[in-house]
Amino acid sequence: MFVSVTRRGYHAGMEPTSDKDPGVEPATSPKCAPGGGAARGGGAAPDGSSADGTVPTEPRVRNSRSRWARRLGDVLLIAGGLVLAYPFWSAGIAQVQQGRLSSAYQTSSAAFATVVARADARTRGVPAAEVVRRLAVLYAKRVHAGDPIGRLRIPSIGLDHLVQQGVGGRAGLDPAGDHTLLQGGPVHYAVTPLPGAGDPFAVAGHRTTFGAPFNRLGDLRPGDAIYIDTPYARFRYAVVKTTVVLPTDTGVLSDRGYALVLTTCTPMYSASHRMIVWAQLKRATPLKKAVAGNSSAH
Repeated sequence: MFVSVTRRGYHAGMEPTSDKDPGVEPATSPKCAPGGGAARGGGAAPDGSSADGTVPTEPRVRNSRSRWARRLGDVLLIAGGLVLAYPFWSAGIAQVQQGRLSSAYQTSSAAFATVVARADARTRGVPAAEVVRRLAVLYAKRVHAGDPIGRLRIPSIGLDHLVQQGVGGRAGLDPAGDHTLLQGGPVHYAVTPLPGAGDPFAVAGHRTTFGAPFNRLGDLRPGDAIYIDTPYARFRYAVVKTTVVLPTDTGVLSDRGYALVLTTCTPMYSASHRMIVWAQLKRATPLKKAVAGNSSAH
């Protein structure tokens, strides 16, 4: 379509129109080029295009910026949704891991049952605490990082989770050492002995993510019962106190006269400090007594 100028304004038609005689061309009017633009060397057409029919780049730049702004907005919305959903999908990961650990724990417990029976048969007349210690040392030789070593139960706060063996050596004191394992539940500091083999048995757990097993650790009060069930014995502890220390204070993993130490980050949604729950051992029962109450081996 062509666009021409008359005294009445812009007129759209199939051909250029003029109020002058046909064939007479005003000296001061440039020729209109097909497409509605002025001839080369002339001004801009009424629709804002340039003389050669091209469109200015500014609207294109504006449109491009709008598209990128919309895309950035979409990305931010998705990222925000993932952040808000993080506690939920991380809890799902922990639940799947706990299911896998449960199956592995049943298998390892069954495999260790014959070892427990033989050890009991050879220890008649030996105090129960010594039987447990020997079994704990024996069991420690069979476990590796990531293996389930026992079940931690704290009825007063509704906690019931399998505990995994942590990484050993210097990496056991590095917060990043057990990072992946902690996604599946509480983890035993492998630099400390197993229950019954010495003090303290120390366990770490998340407080706000990956199922948040230690979410209510701060609700524990002196005297609250804590249970640890292992393939070789059952342990009952009682909470003594709760303290807060810096993450660098690894001395809490040393023997300070407490049989059990539980650690988690504090305050909530922060890793600036560590909450420590200290507990004393009240009873340790070898596996046969714990499961079947059978004392015929003694």
